[in-house]
Amino acid sequence: MTTCPKCKRELKKVVHGEPTDELAIESFDNEIILENCCESNCNYYCEYCDEFFQL
Repeated sequence: MTTCPKCKRELKKVVHGEPTDELAIESFDNEIILENCCESNCNYYCEYCDEFFQL
């Protein structure tokens, strides 16, 4: 489990690009965040702080 450097809560993984069927299901279950931008450096998101992180 990866935690937020600010609030120490669990971070959500950010997946970039075209999702597979399995990744789409995980996003519906709110386990991951799907991003359509392939150029972003951020690979985690804290829903409590509303911030993206590169860890």
